[in-house]
Amino acid sequence: MSHRRRGNSTIQQLEDATVHGWYRFVLSYPDHLVSELIDKFDVRRKHTVLDPFVGTGTTLVECKKSGINSVGIDANPVTAFASKVKTTWDIDLTEFDRRRHELLESIQEPIRSIGTQYPFQLSFDDLLPHGKVLLEQSVDDYESLKLLLPKNWLSEMPLRKTLIVKRAIDELPDDAITDIFRLALSAVVVADVSNLGFGPEVYVAKRREDADVYGAYAEKLRRIRQDLATIQQIPNPGTTTVYYGDARRLTTLVEGPIDYVITSPPYPNEKDYTRITRLELILLGFITEKSDLRQVKKEMLRSHTRNIYVADNDSVHVADVPEIQEIAQEIERRRIERGATSGFERLYHRVATEYFGGMYRVLEQLQQVMPPGGKLALVVGDQMSYFRVPIHTARLLSLIACRMLHYTEVETIVWRARRATATRMDIEEHILILERQ
Repeated sequence: MSHRRRGNSTIQQLEDATVHGWYRFVLSYPDHLVSELIDKFDVRRKHTVLDPFVGTGTTLVECKKSGINSVGIDANPVTAFASKVKTTWDIDLTEFDRRRHELLESIQEPIRSIGTQYPFQLSFDDLLPHGKVLLEQSVDDYESLKLLLPKNWLSEMPLRKTLIVKRAIDELPDDAITDIFRLALSAVVVADVSNLGFGPEVYVAKRREDADVYGAYAEKLRRIRQDLATIQQIPNPGTTTVYYGDARRLTTLVEGPIDYVITSPPYPNEKDYTRITRLELILLGFITEKSDLRQVKKEMLRSHTRNIYVADNDSVHVADVPEIQEIAQEIERRRIERGATSGFERLYHRVATEYFGGMYRVLEQLQQVMPPGGKLALVVGDQMSYFRVPIHTARLLSLIACRMLHYTEVETIVWRARRATATRMDIEEHILILERQ
């Protein structure tokens, strides 16, 4: 792997693990893949790179390190927030140190004293945004909020310790340093405190009846502080802008010109991105009731049955694409043949048409902000999630882009193969490279 613009020793030091480790997403792609694509496209400082499914900011961080301006969009408020925090490097380290020490000092004794003499009576209502009072008449909202956190995701003792930290952070000024504290807590809770496992679906693993919340949190902040000291030595880092929004309406956020797109959109399968980040959505205050969760899902590309709604009509854009219609028909035929009648199974065929219809909208929006000659790299995987009907995602996206819009396919690269959980078959993931005409 070459890094033509990576001669600076500070940048090389950063590549090992820094920044990306502030908060990781189980389905994100590796940073080396982005850096390889930057090199392949020969992206320069004068260019702008867009990631319309930015996730936790891997593309933006790699661009920023190389002095390349970048823009990110994501419909999940957690990952949009994480991307923004991970690309905000102009932090006053003296002030960061002062507030970090004050925060850790304020939570150390309360956490240590839980279960002994310290009179803390924290419960789930402390997950409500700071300042919101849980009144007696709002018990329905409270019960709805509790339902957002699946059973056994957090044990009682770790939850109480987490809420002590959250309450202390909520008392701080609302600024970039506090955002780092918030993101660090979310990362620690998922990785070091919760009972969750990812494989890649989220599930309840071995229960942690207790966890060293203070120790894990202090170590996370120490590592972030160390990273900040390193990245602030990089000369002329790129500028970054992050938007919380729907990639299917990206022209309402981005004017262009966009020279390159490096992104990995969701694949058409049953991975619910809001469930994978449910803990963070609650801890960061992005959802406080079920209607909030529903609204988040509505802003997302339709890639699984849990965000398909009656009024959805992205499928109209691919109604005349026989290759996609045949896949949907085959999925429905197999459902009927097997007598599968659950509500989700009845929606399987709609995922195929709504997903590719939504991706048509994304590609159509991109061509409005990209000049001729601009290139896109889409990292996508084939699927067999719906009654084992093959969905060749890259091939179908290329078909849509080249037949219906103003793109040509440059090449499709096999990136890797992964073993499907249900079929135990190897399924390929590709990098589809398109050029705007």
